[in-house]
Amino acid sequence: MFAALVTAIATRAGLGRGTVTIGLAALAVALLLALATLGAWRATSVLRAVIDGAAETARAERDAHWRAEIATANAAVERARAEQALAAVQADTVLRATEARFQTDLNELEKANAALAGGDRNGLGRDRVRLLNGAR
Repeated sequence: MFAALVTAIATRAGLGRGTVTIGLAALAVALLLALATLGAWRATSVLRAVIDGAAETARAERDAHWRAEIATANAAVERARAEQALAAVQADTVLRATEARFQTDLNELEKANAALAGGDRNGLGRDRVRLLNGAR
């Protein structure tokens, strides 16, 4: 069939049969090179799509990992803040109780001092020294 095609083209164009055969062979080679180039381009684009998909998946996994790490760290910070706030409230409660007890003791000491005889005298009497020794 190829031989009949070459003969028909050669007689119509007025060329030799060898010239037509070489031309058709060159055309076939050019067609094969074009198909190979098209196949290589398509393979490259498919490979690029696969690589881009894998990279996107890796980025998403990395982002999810670090979001989880950040959430864990934030939860720990919030726990520490809550514990510090509770400790501050407890320390404030103890401080206020101590301050109230001190004020009560001071008021009692002042009342006992005022109740002693000779409050207008200068110096310390025996009763006042005993009173002060008991304040310790």
